[in-house]
Amino acid sequence: MIELFFSLALFAQDTPDASAAPEPAATESAVEAFDAEAALTGINAWLNSVETYRARFSQIAPDFSSSTGILSIRRPGRLRFDYDDPSPLLVVADGTTVAIEDSDLETVDRVPLRSTPLWWILKPDVNLAEDASVTDIRLEDGYIYVTAEDRNDDMDGAATFLFNPDTYTLEEWFVSDSLGYMTRVTLSEIETEIRLNPRLFILDEPDDDRRNRRQ
Repeated sequence: MIELFFSLALFAQDTPDASAAPEPAATESAVEAFDAEAALTGINAWLNSVETYRARFSQIAPDFSSSTGILSIRRPGRLRFDYDDPSPLLVVADGTTVAIEDSDLETVDRVPLRSTPLWWILKPDVNLAEDASVTDIRLEDGYIYVTAEDRNDDMDGAATFLFNPDTYTLEEWFVSDSLGYMTRVTLSEIETEIRLNPRLFILDEPDDDRRNRRQ
């Protein structure tokens, strides 16, 4: 599960179906007026200015199943996805690793934060053009679309982040793996610069056998 989970850059379930990110209709006037370099500069500046961020999220998996919850971010390096019931998942990035807890299976799996596309938006001193290979940036349907791939091929697939063109706020993303499986995450009720409990970004391991034997 863990390999598939992060080859999809979060949240994907193993499924034979695949969906594709919608290709928004382009307009010549928008394309001509759009300054991609200035937009990327604004996006980098916004990401680097954000210390805390909270939003409701809605996730569509490759099999078109949906789930919701609360996303909390404390930059650099810390993130938490609290899934609403009945999902058993909890995802926590502590600055070094990303942990995926499944309460139904009673498991916690971890991967290095740097091996996921989350690193591109959570790292100190974000510079998307240097941190990743930006293969596309465009203004469409009222969003700035930024598509990025890993420069070193350590991650499969690609991620497309959608930013508000007026404020550069991150509002949505699509992630896909090398097989074309895609997950969509849409954000709403976005708040920044709010108080977040530091313990949100600590995931305690379940009691191991040695502790149980001492009891």
